[in-house]
Amino acid sequence: MAFVPFYRAGLLVSLLLGSGLAKAQHQPGTGLRGQYYAGKKFEKLVLTRTDPTIDFNWTVGPNGAHFVSPGPGVPGEWFSVRWVGHIYAPVTGFYTFQIATDDGMRVWIGGDKVLDSWNDQPVTISTTHLKMQAGSYYSLRVEYYQFDRDSRAQLAWQLPDSPDAPQPIPTENLYRTLPDNVLVLAEATPPAPKAAAAPVPPVKTAATAPVATPVKVAAKPTAAAVPTARRARPVAPAKLAPVGPPVVDTAAVKLPDLTSLSKGAAVTLPNLYFTQSTATLLPSSRPTLNALARTLREQPGMRLEVAGHTDNVGEAALNQRLSEQRARVVRQYLVQQGIDSVRLTARGYGGARPVADNRDPQQRPRNRRVEVVVQ
Repeated sequence: MAFVPFYRAGLLVSLLLGSGLAKAQHQPGTGLRGQYYAGKKFEKLVLTRTDPTIDFNWTVGPNGAHFVSPGPGVPGEWFSVRWVGHIYAPVTGFYTFQIATDDGMRVWIGGDKVLDSWNDQPVTISTTHLKMQAGSYYSLRVEYYQFDRDSRAQLAWQLPDSPDAPQPIPTENLYRTLPDNVLVLAEATPPAPKAAAAPVPPVKTAATAPVATPVKVAAKPTAAAVPTARRARPVAPAKLAPVGPPVVDTAAVKLPDLTSLSKGAAVTLPNLYFTQSTATLLPSSRPTLNALARTLREQPGMRLEVAGHTDNVGEAALNQRLSEQRARVVRQYLVQQGIDSVRLTARGYGGARPVADNRDPQQRPRNRRVEVVVQ
């Protein structure tokens, strides 16, 4: 992975004391200007505010609500955000910058695009390394868009030589507007091009025709000289999380009559939600599972397969693993509700059994599901 130095003039600003440049008392920042748009391509500006940092998960809101709006007038899905301001470097050295995004995100620091993960995708992590100078401010622009269902946007950093994992950039290092005592350095001016030498006329002889000046042909760059694009690394599903004691729900949840179904018939469990890209059940899923447990208690001879499914976005191996984990978590919950474990099997199918067209963004979410299959 290449390291990108950020010492070029014009990319940083420094503090001005008296008549010279020097490091002055650092004034804490208040965050970045966030501009929120309806539409994934910044179509209509609907909200402007100051965000203390970029660390958002709009998939689940208060009280278990899903696909919540980032703010007044902003839709819960199909929106975009642009954050602009400056970032302050407290020490000199190589910083690790990391984004975690669902769906697309890209970052410019000092006017250069340093991270670009602009795709419809589940939570994806990308990183880069930049050399920065202590006491300097760098222009910062971050763009994000949300396409469908889940929403995640985080910009994190790891300070030079820090043993800690990347953390969201603190508010005190982010500036919507620069402090009054900051001066922007002038842009570096490239050296003036040298005057071209006068052409040398060809030498003629009695026996030969004029000899043309040879033309040099630039050699093609070798494969090693061409930078290779770094692929975004999907986040592996979290380890199987234990489900806490069941909560008794009074909300009425109506499930299909499983007793009327023949062997092999499958039913998708409604209102079943997990934390993005993990097998952690959300509390809003409990009414459905409690209703299923009641049905199983009323039908002691019934046996079910719990089948996990995903869409085809991301790596097939990760989708397969995630579908298996989610199926096991649902089975585990039912066992904790008192259902005999021998009556339940869990199996994951990844994206191998879609029920909707994965090419259609409106239909694709139907493939992310957990079914019960009568045995």
